[in-house]
Amino acid sequence: MSRRHACIAFLLATGCADAPKPPAAASASTGAVVTVAGRASATVTGQPLGALPSPGEAVISTSLIPAGGLLPMHKHPWPRYVYVDRGRLSVRYEASGLVRAFGPGEGVVEAVDEWHEGRVIGTEPVRLIVFDQVPPGQTNVVRR
Repeated sequence: MSRRHACIAFLLATGCADAPKPPAAASASTGAVVTVAGRASATVTGQPLGALPSPGEAVISTSLIPAGGLLPMHKHPWPRYVYVDRGRLSVRYEASGLVRAFGPGEGVVEAVDEWHEGRVIGTEPVRLIVFDQVPPGQTNVVRR
């Protein structure tokens, strides 16, 4: 299965948690294999998933953070879903003191409106595939 398919499966799984799952036979008949990278009803810090911006738009992007890199303190005002494509990243959430490490193949439902920073673990760069849900024309990163 390609990483692209895993990312799409993650986005569908987290965005459609209450939707019925298609029967396994449907996937088998098409030859498609879907692996869910994550499923959540809350963010990484425990916030329940809330309403999405309306009207809104989906923004899909990639982030490449070099070995030794740092994502300075920032927050996301709206929902953000991340798929870790490669590398390892340690993220510290300021208010809760929570520190979590994320690695290849993991899906993350980011905390909404909580300050946090990330550091690359090890010598490999980190590549993230990011899905944001934002009001039209807005960005989902606020830097301190």
